[in-house]
Amino acid sequence: MGREGDTLDIEEIDVLAIGLLLTAPMMSDYEMRCILCKLKKIAKKKKVASYKSINEILDDWANMAYHLTMKY
Repeated sequence: MGREGDTLDIEEIDVLAIGLLLTAPMMSDYEMRCILCKLKKIAKKKKVASYKSINEILDDWANMAYHLTMKY
């Protein structure tokens, strides 16, 4: 799970995206829009590897983040 060049492993991408989503309740509207743009860019990278749509990837991340918050 390291870096190979500038490309992140899929697992690292998931962890990064979920981490951003977990901080969302503390963000302002402007910050949330900026994070959403970043998440879409990250999802485009993942889309190349998984053939899912960007919205499906964002939904998966949101679902994982929700389950993590309910655990703790």
